[in-house]
Amino acid sequence: MGKFISIFLKIGTLTIFLSFNSFAGGLEVSRQNNMILFSEGSKVEFTSRQTTSTVTDNVFSGGQTVVKKLNLLAAGFKSDYNETISYAFEMYEPMASTLQYPAAVAVKALLRTRALSLTGKYRLANSPFGIFAGIRQVTIKRSTLNTGTADMVTTPKNEYGYLMGASYENPEIALKILLSHSPAIDFTLPITVAGTATAKQAEMTTLEFETGIAKDTLLYGSIHQSSWGSAQVKLAGTQISTFSDCDAYNIGVGRKFSDKLSASFSYTTEAGSSATGTSLLSPTNGKDTYGIGAKYVANFGDITFGYAQTSFGDKAVTSGATGNFTNNDATTVGLKISFKPNS
Repeated sequence: MGKFISIFLKIGTLTIFLSFNSFAGGLEVSRQNNMILFSEGSKVEFTSRQTTSTVTDNVFSGGQTVVKKLNLLAAGFKSDYNETISYAFEMYEPMASTLQYPAAVAVKALLRTRALSLTGKYRLANSPFGIFAGIRQVTIKRSTLNTGTADMVTTPKNEYGYLMGASYENPEIALKILLSHSPAIDFTLPITVAGTATAKQAEMTTLEFETGIAKDTLLYGSIHQSSWGSAQVKLAGTQISTFSDCDAYNIGVGRKFSDKLSASFSYTTEAGSSATGTSLLSPTNGKDTYGIGAKYVANFGDITFGYAQTSFGDKAVTSGATGNFTNNDATTVGLKISFKPNS
């Protein structure tokens, strides 16, 4: 086994993605975990994440947060067909919104989704390169939207999309590089009052890497680009959202302290698009997130705990009056349990 490969297997960096459900860069709250394809042998994992936010202003929020608590669950299974082909099933929630203003303002956007994916990876013979591809079914569940007049309720809808990518591996230094691309997925949703609504899961491109940098130390990071500017929500053809394209950058380091315990620290930043706006559906402007994680290797499998603190960029929203959304933040706690079914 290479000098650094055991570091990757024992640290297992924190895979609780820290995207948030404000409307600043779109609706994305979590992403497919393609790194599971590089796990050794068969693997089953379950993840739970809860985000509690404080998003208030001096006019519209009435002193209460307008982004409510969000609970997310995810599960994954990975196995090998042979020495060169691996595959993974995943269930996760790609998009969500828990935005709700006081009754006097009558603005809300309550959206929940589910994604089911099947992805396969093929490692080229006698080569460090590989390719992977997959399909996913995304379901927008029954959702509620109110832009200040009346509640509009959508009918649940399923649509399908695909993912493709390439990888590079160097086990001697625990190096893994993944580049993946997912085209947009279009939805047409019957909705009360307005007739139909259209929405999208944005087109996305992600570059991820992990590499050993010293004894018992792993460096990891990602660049995630999503085209939310061309994935607006429309009611009867009229655009009501103000999404913008989003680039998120993540960097982190993991450290193994013993055969049982390891930890990680990460930083994620997403630039804002504008410090002013006219839509109450977009009360924040970019974000910075600091996260820590700790992993314990138990007899039955691995337990990973995570905590993150997010600070949102300030934004002034003019909708009749001007509300100043300042000094807002969120905390996220997560738990992941993984084990090998054949061990």
